[in-house]
Amino acid sequence: MVRHMSERADDLQRAGQQLSSLVDAATVVGLGTSTRAAHELFGLVEHTTRALIRRGFRVVAVLDNQRVGELYDEFVRGADIDLDGVLGQAWGPWRTTEMRAALGWLRRHNQRRTDPVRVIAVGGSRVLPADYHRAVELLARLDAPTARRVGELFDVIRTAHDSGEHVQRAHGTHPGTPFVDLARTARDLVLALDGGPDRDEVLLMLDAIVEHHANAIGVGHDVAREERSAADRLVAHQRRTGERIVLWEGSAHVAAHRGVMLGAHLRAALADRYAAVHLTFGRGRIPGMDLPEPSPNSLEGALLAGGAGGVRIVDLRSPAATEVAPLLGRPARTRVVSGVYDPGQDERHYLDLPSPRDSFDVVAVVPTISAVRPLSAATERDVPGRRNE
Repeated sequence: MVRHMSERADDLQRAGQQLSSLVDAATVVGLGTSTRAAHELFGLVEHTTRALIRRGFRVVAVLDNQRVGELYDEFVRGADIDLDGVLGQAWGPWRTTEMRAALGWLRRHNQRRTDPVRVIAVGGSRVLPADYHRAVELLARLDAPTARRVGELFDVIRTAHDSGEHVQRAHGTHPGTPFVDLARTARDLVLALDGGPDRDEVLLMLDAIVEHHANAIGVGHDVAREERSAADRLVAHQRRTGERIVLWEGSAHVAAHRGVMLGAHLRAALADRYAAVHLTFGRGRIPGMDLPEPSPNSLEGALLAGGAGGVRIVDLRSPAATEVAPLLGRPARTRVVSGVYDPGQDERHYLDLPSPRDSFDVVAVVPTISAVRPLSAATERDVPGRRNE
């Protein structure tokens, strides 16, 4: 089944409703985007999620820091939370006005309901940007020179919460020394101080900070372990609560074909109760760059061939239009625009799929995208996001 509609805001809403109708029998729906930096793709995620909530889904899951997820959840359930402060602690791609608006909608929705929608985060790390500030504050009580030196090291490595080390290397902004080595240097400086409660608290934070940077992509990141752990957390939550879940992530993570990624584990655990949705695009702009037309031999290129305008939705489990049916059961490529994407080398940024049908249940293609709107600044707090404490 193939459908078309334009990408105006009201048509994105209708597309979300149609997408939800195709996957609402699932227990977990993975909404994967080929880039996290496109306003229209996030809009499709949000509108599809709203429609699924109306159909009984009660949890939104994100692959982010679990402590941030706890604060998201408090906010959407009505707590007195400074949302911009919370988003300042989030993984960089979530720090957008679109994310803020989506969480605001969930909060308003919950105010009218007795069965609130919850938010969970299933990422592995529990280190926040605010932890670095807290550690330096405690050190300042003990030894000002050590606090200054540790603060200088933190000023470098804390940037990984905005843009990962692998992204910094790709863009030529990485200082060279692995951040885990700088974190270990900071820990050694603190170990040289006299013992006491403040020093012990700082060392606990530094142990977590060292572990966080030791797991960085390109350093010691174990993608198989991290993806399986995230899937295990999500499935455990679903089995414990019985609630149906919408997962917001990148398409490479939600893809259901066999492998090490999150979606593969969800398909193995849930079978057809897991639905994988791929939201992708043709061309457009994201913050800082223009994106060219997709490769003609890509999934996007094939689905957009012929020039029909509007969002194209393909249910891969049903008979498809004649011109795309031969593509869906054979190996294919789809574009993935991550933080290391280079528009001048577009051909290098395609994910190989065993076949679209093996990887996804539904695909939606937006012909043209525009950039998300990043929040102007991140706010760091000792206890991020909470007011009046």
